[in-house]
Amino acid sequence: MKKLNLLLGLLIGLTILSCSSDDNDSNTNEPTIIGEWILVNQIYDGQNENLSDCELQETLTFNSNGTLISYYTDNDPCEFFTETQQYELNENELKIIFGQNSDFRFNVLTLSATELIIENFYRNGETLEENNRTTYEYEKL
Repeated sequence: MKKLNLLLGLLIGLTILSCSSDDNDSNTNEPTIIGEWILVNQIYDGQNENLSDCELQETLTFNSNGTLISYYTDNDPCEFFTETQQYELNENELKIIFGQNSDFRFNVLTLSATELIIENFYRNGETLEENNRTTYEYEKL
């Protein structure tokens, strides 16, 4: 009878442990880059740049499959272009790939649920000098 009670107690204990909450849930509330971001500010050499109304409509859309859709303007009046690139995010470095021999790399300075701030430090094989870097500030749509 003691063996049966011990076995029954062991089974109940294992059942309780297996039903406990999972602290390693993959559905965490950590900020993600996935989604659409709109440009709100741009800083070059420590100075805020005056962005046009057109530039303030530029967006980046990061998809979970590693693609990035850039919606941007190159000229005024508001002539927009859409391009799809590949991206890689590793810890605090964002790499955007524009074909085989072209990539830009950014330091991720801030990534929250509502804000993304990145600083371009590398362009097509060259590390940019501190005074030649641009910081881009985005808000999540």
